[in-house]
Amino acid sequence: MTEDVCDFCKGVGSSSTNVCVYCNGTGEWNQAAQAYVKNHICQCIVLDRKFCPVCNKACHHDTTLNPKQTIDPGYGGNSTPEITVIA
Repeated sequence: MTEDVCDFCKGVGSSSTNVCVYCNGTGEWNQAAQAYVKNHICQCIVLDRKFCPVCNKACHHDTTLNPKQTIDPGYGGNSTPEITVIA
């Protein structure tokens, strides 16, 4: 990364459809963005669980479940709703 562009948005001024919160859309370098990218928590869970969208590197979870963490869909640990037949 060059020193004159925002480390978070790579100088674009936005991340997806939102204005970059670190450089306020200017795309200029700032210490907050640099510190965040350097020490961020892996965000691969928001995409494909293989690549982090913040740094575009392979998943770098520091958990023992690397990176097989899943979000409970709300069925009490089951992947599908449990159907109970009342006879």
